[in-house]
Amino acid sequence: MACYLNCLPLEVALGASTPMWGTVLQQVEILYRKLLFLLNTMDDIIPLLKIMSSLFKIPLISQFKGILEPFSKVLSYAIQTQTMNYGCLIEICYLCYKAFTKERDKLILSRMVVFELVQALKFKTTIPDANLLMLINLILQDIGGSIPSNVVIKDCSSITLEYGSGFTTGISECMKLNLGDILEFLTDFHAISKIKSYCKGINVGLNDDTLGGIIKCSIAQYLALEITKGNGRDNRAVTRYFPWLCSTSITQQSPREFIECIGHIRLLSWLLLGSLTHTALQGNNNNNCQILSQPIPQEASCQIADHIQVIMAGFAEQPKASILHMSSLFHTFILCQLWTIYLEQGLSSNIPITEAYNVTMNILFDFWGKVTPCILQLIQQSKMLCEIVSLHFLSMLEALLECQSTFVGKLLPLWTPVLCSSQLQLPGHLQVRLQNCRNFPPTSIQEAIPEKLKLANLHNPMLLRWLQRLQFKMGQIELQSSTATQFYSL
Repeated sequence: MACYLNCLPLEVALGASTPMWGTVLQQVEILYRKLLFLLNTMDDIIPLLKIMSSLFKIPLISQFKGILEPFSKVLSYAIQTQTMNYGCLIEICYLCYKAFTKERDKLILSRMVVFELVQALKFKTTIPDANLLMLINLILQDIGGSIPSNVVIKDCSSITLEYGSGFTTGISECMKLNLGDILEFLTDFHAISKIKSYCKGINVGLNDDTLGGIIKCSIAQYLALEITKGNGRDNRAVTRYFPWLCSTSITQQSPREFIECIGHIRLLSWLLLGSLTHTALQGNNNNNCQILSQPIPQEASCQIADHIQVIMAGFAEQPKASILHMSSLFHTFILCQLWTIYLEQGLSSNIPITEAYNVTMNILFDFWGKVTPCILQLIQQSKMLCEIVSLHFLSMLEALLECQSTFVGKLLPLWTPVLCSSQLQLPGHLQVRLQNCRNFPPTSIQEAIPEKLKLANLHNPMLLRWLQRLQFKMGQIELQSSTATQFYSL
């Protein structure tokens, strides 16, 4: 039946045969309502989805709203139990959105998809990992983002070619009502551990050690795009969801404020990682139609520096029994490099002689002017702290150079005292790493991009490659923190 309907030309449903198709749609609704009780006995329900896709192309279906309820339940069951085809999933949601006029009807499948995703992110249900990535990418695609190419999502381009790049499912607007759940998911440092425990049907090319980081980064990318869209001139969205970025400086140093600071830094790092991933994938490829991802205003740099100062000042004083405390320096230096790259990527649309360029440069220098003295003060505490901080700092320096940051050369004079402390005697291999940083030659993008990445039409493959490694490290440190195991990725 699925094959037959797929082969029928659309014109068959028009003209004199229209009344007959009304009878067909009535019978299909009856069939699907009966099949709802038999779904658990069927090995493959993908043909049922293909029938739905074919029927949505019939203009007469807009008069049969009752058919949407069994259709949505069949799709829900498919998402929960069967590894789906991404093209089929997005086509069904798009055709339903297009076929009906009332919001309640046209969004019924999109809302169901959002419900399944939110339930999975809250760990109330389990769905195949491939489907989880598909649902996230479906929402990202609707708002202008995407997950980096992988073995699960590989048939998206054919859908775009068939229906045009402007097609929409309305699903991102449905997801907008669940931003609170998204923030809770990104804040929960047990989330990646739960994903690893709940993983179901890992596909070839996916790994339970990388899946959690991919999901968190992709969800963060959606949040970054949604906040960017909702900010406006007065940054309404970021003020609503990140009120602590607009508050006064943090003065208290109690254990509670210290832990809250770590949570803020972790959440902000994921958001910036998602935003930069979108930048690395999309860049300026869409010219005037480009969808920017700049969720955090530059003016928040002072509050970000204040949070970092709290961690630097309290690291030596706070009790070290907590695993969150032990990993706090890792999160802090990750945020430092992400914020630096984030500001630098924002300069790409400005010419160096413009006022906007100079303002951003001054913000960056002010940021490091506040952070560097805190680092210097921390390395003076003890030889052990000096070694730990220097290792983190050296890793950050290497990461910035790998991303071809133009700021490194300008900031090296400010950073040299950190790496030349009188208490620090770097081992031979670390001295080699430091010397390599000092001698790092300027490289062209063409030299650094592998051929396979050139073919992927990415805006900044080098940045994307670094972000994906960082995504894995952040996922691992949260995974190890969740299981109360010390883990430092340097």
